[in-house]
Formats: sequence, structure tokens, C-alpha cells
Amino acid sequence: MKILILYASTHGATKLCAEKLALALGSETEAVDVNDFFGSPAQYNGIIIGTSVYGGRILKEIKAYCKENMSILLQKPFAVFFSCLSERETTVNEYLKQNFPPELAGHAAACESFGGAFYFKKLNPLERAVDKKIASIYAKSSGIPAPDGKSDFSTISDERINAFAQKINSAFGKAS
Repeated sequence: MKILILYASTHGATKLCAEKLALALGSETEAVDVNDFFGSPAQYNGIIIGTSVYGGRILKEIKAYCKENMSILLQKPFAVFFSCLSERETTVNEYLKQNFPPELAGHAAACESFGGAFYFKKLNPLERAVDKKIASIYAKSSGIPAPDGKSDFSTISDERINAFAQKINSAFGKAS
């Protein structure tokens, strides 16, 4: 079964998640940045969309792609993952409902947050200050050490990625 993982990534966390998911799903899975994809999703048996979330909103490239290709996406097994700090199922489902057309959100066989990351060395000073504050609030609420704003901070979970891969294999009719 050929599966396409289309993703958009600002600083690289979503790309990393897409690559890890592709490995977990196996050899017939391609992970491609939506900005570099010029083929048709029709040639794949299933489509997974991955995007980061900022302030509750997904990246505009993903939103535009889904809108333009909705008729094909509705004909295929479809799933979504987010790269974000939110882990609560209710919050993740709200992101899905708020950012995708209702028909597509309802069509998703699976939706999950794999965790997020702040790559402080890649950020400008304003982004670094804002993201350090956000990561510190998250760390405090999760009972983990707060980031120093210099070293990268990641909550990306291989466990969640592998569990999602199992859901995809089941939902997309792929043998485990």
C-alpha cells in the first residue's frame, strides 16, 4: 500500500515527525514537504497530512493544499498529525475541527499530536524569547525541567508516532 505523508514544517520538527512516521510505516511510504510535492495524491492508496500548530492554527500551505485537493482526499484513507506541545485528545481534535473543512475533519481515520520542539538556535531573538516562555509554561505544567532558551527543547514522542503508525496500518487496511 502506497502512503503519502505530506507535511509543512517551519523549523524542522514536523519534518522530523514525518520522517519517523515514514520509517514506522515502512518502505512504501513517502514523506514529502507540501511545497516540494508536484504529483497527484490520486496515485497513493492513503494520505497523511502533518503540520505544526501555532496559536491553534495550522500552516497556510497545508490548509490551501487540503482545500484544493479535498475531492481526492475524501476518496482515500486519510489521517492527520500535528507537531505541537498539546497532547490532550480534546485539544488535538479541536485543532482538527478548527483548521480543516468539516467533511475532511470527519473523514480522518486518525488524528494525533506527536509532541513539539523548539530549536532555539534557529530562532531570531524575539521568537526565542516567546518560545522560551511557552516552553517554560509547558514544562512547569508537565513537571519537567524548563528550557534554558539555548539548548533545543523537544517533546516529540516516538511512542506516539509508533502507536499512530499502528492505527494507520489498521485504518488503512495495511498488514501490521
